[in-house]
Amino acid sequence: MLKRKWKIRAISFLFVGAAGFVLWKVSRSAFSISRVLHERVSNEISEKNEFKDVVYTSFDKDSNEIILESSNVKKTGDKVFDFSNLVSTFNISPDETATIFADDAHFVSKDSKQCEMNGNVRLLTEEGILLETEQSFIDMDKKIAHGDTEILITQDDTQFFAKKYHFDMGNKVVTLIDDVKGNLADDLIIADKLIIDFDKSIGKDFKKVRAFGNSLYKTVQYNIKSSREMIYTDQYAEVNGNVDLDFKKDKHNYHVKADHITMDLKKNVIKKVVAKNNLRIKVDEATSIQGDFGILENDFLTITGNTVIFNEKGKILCKKAILNMKTNDIRVYEAKGVIKKN
Repeated sequence: MLKRKWKIRAISFLFVGAAGFVLWKVSRSAFSISRVLHERVSNEISEKNEFKDVVYTSFDKDSNEIILESSNVKKTGDKVFDFSNLVSTFNISPDETATIFADDAHFVSKDSKQCEMNGNVRLLTEEGILLETEQSFIDMDKKIAHGDTEILITQDDTQFFAKKYHFDMGNKVVTLIDDVKGNLADDLIIADKLIIDFDKSIGKDFKKVRAFGNSLYKTVQYNIKSSREMIYTDQYAEVNGNVDLDFKKDKHNYHVKADHITMDLKKNVIKKVVAKNNLRIKVDEATSIQGDFGILENDFLTITGNTVIFNEKGKILCKKAILNMKTNDIRVYEAKGVIKKN
């Protein structure tokens, strides 16, 4: 009887062990299936290479921080990424940052921080300069932006428009090309090509404006045109190539033509003008003067070198003529002759 009980117990232990073995196998199989499913899901996500609501921090070649924020990032190649609704903040100088916005951005080289941006591109500097365009190539290491699409640049009461552009953010130089138009406060400038060199902001603080090709600079007091080159600052202007200068002073209108003209300015008002080569001056509609060299200063206009005066009396040949701009009287020196009108 005792032996039979032990046999029953042995058989029971055997079944328990078998059941445990089967349970262990089932659990292991379930774990394996779960692991395989997890790996497949992970592989499907990695194959898409897409990430949502990304905030990414990088560094430029000078170890300055670059922050990239995007609603969607997709990896399209080795170290190449496409960003949607990008907002990026980066340094353009040791003490100034810029923020750029774009609908889409394609980073062509992650290592060099170069990217192509498209759709509602806006670049805003810490000093308040705003560039708006539809396409731009940005190099965050070299601190440059350029493109072949129409661009609008604004800052306070200054505004520029062009069809092509190059912005050297580090050196604070903007180059505008093709159908360039701009307003500096109340002034108007038009040119084929315009280079703006500024300190901290475009507008009253600009250092230099250089216009090339057919250009016009128009202010309340004067208009000046050139077919070649114009350099303009808030205190000085130099113009070359078929120069036309129109201005008004003491109720008289003056039209000056020359190959080369320089002007000293104070608060956008002419203080001194020097003109040379093929000089022709017309005062109102009554008097014209020709010469090789002319200088306007302290309300006197002096013309020298093969000087010829045309007025209602006829033509006067002389060595030098001085026009009093207040009275409009002309003093003649070393006259060579007078040719009277018939």
